[in-house]
Amino acid sequence: MEKSNQTIFSFKQVLLIALIAGTLDGLAAVIFLGKMNFTGVFQYIASAIMGPEAFAGGIKTALIGLALHYFIAFCFTLIFTIASTKTPVLRKNIILSGIIYGIIVWTIMTLLIVPLTKIPAAPFHYERAILNAVILIFCIGLPISYLTARKF
Repeated sequence: MEKSNQTIFSFKQVLLIALIAGTLDGLAAVIFLGKMNFTGVFQYIASAIMGPEAFAGGIKTALIGLALHYFIAFCFTLIFTIASTKTPVLRKNIILSGIIYGIIVWTIMTLLIVPLTKIPAAPFHYERAILNAVILIFCIGLPISYLTARKF
């Protein structure tokens, strides 16, 4: 009988990792991108599915945006944990895996997901793009990579 180097993750573990990464990312977005405007940041996220009306919905649409934010964090966490069960090198090279995964998440969000939403197209700003990428590396990529490798 062959031994498998695959690691199995429970739904609870994936959910906990997603909650940690999603919270770090949400806090960074509120602090660095939203200038401490919790409602505005999460209304912006809600506007992806609701359109501009999300900005008139108050805390209710901010909470919809918060739920959407955590759903996205869960999806990216699940993708990485599944990939790490198939590719053990992802768990061995935590820092490199986290940096690369943060860049992959930024690329997918910027070039694929956001353009498919109701968020209006905005001009590209290098400084904002770099800040977004750095936030995703430090708040999504590295925590997911580390916590997945640690498998607590």
